[in-house]
Amino acid sequence: MRFVQIEILPVGKALVDIDKLTHAVPDGDGSRLFLGAQHLDVPYTLDQLENVLAGRTPTDDGENSSAGFGIR
Repeated sequence: MRFVQIEILPVGKALVDIDKLTHAVPDGDGSRLFLGAQHLDVPYTLDQLENVLAGRTPTDDGENSSAGFGIR
């Protein structure tokens, strides 16, 4: 099991087991994640979602990526 904390809509956070993620589709200004028979709405585009699930900031373009580790 690999978990990531993610913002969800309308407002809040959820701890998601990314191994259970079956697919994601665009939905309005964000995306809908499908985890088996359940779904979560998140405020990220599919490009941003890829970064969030990898532990990066949503707008990370890879130029100064820290892969979830803070630079001090």
